[in-house]
Amino acid sequence: MTDDVLSRAAHAARTQTEPGWIDISATIKQRLRTITRRSRPIRAAADNGATLFITDQVLISALRVAVAELRCELDRVQLIGDGDTCTGAVLEVATLYGLDLHALADQIRTIAYRVFADLLGPIDPPFGTDGIDIVITDLTTDPDHR
Repeated sequence: MTDDVLSRAAHAARTQTEPGWIDISATIKQRLRTITRRSRPIRAAADNGATLFITDQVLISALRVAVAELRCELDRVQLIGDGDTCTGAVLEVATLYGLDLHALADQIRTIAYRVFADLLGPIDPPFGTDGIDIVITDLTTDPDHR
């Protein structure tokens, strides 16, 4: 008997809509739509030479994945540019303590430039790996926490 009463009460609680919840839910959704981060268009070149644009969010997401392969975490990215043209970047990175940081920075530059070249196509003006600055912002001894 008690199980039956509890089952019915649980069912009623799950199926009953709280008064005003739908209105609150719609308000929350509207606010979320208005506070989403706007992205900046970055000029790129298609394989056929046509100009197209990708968002900075796409570029930063690809950089984050690429840098993670080196057991690092991308803290912040500052894209340097002239208008909608990317001419370099500053990557702030957290990594493990005890690594050769100069060698790691060189690896990050190489991988990051590969991401730029893959997503943006021929970069004009070209900036090469020397246009990418690496700043180590944090070191950790925990290999599971990058």
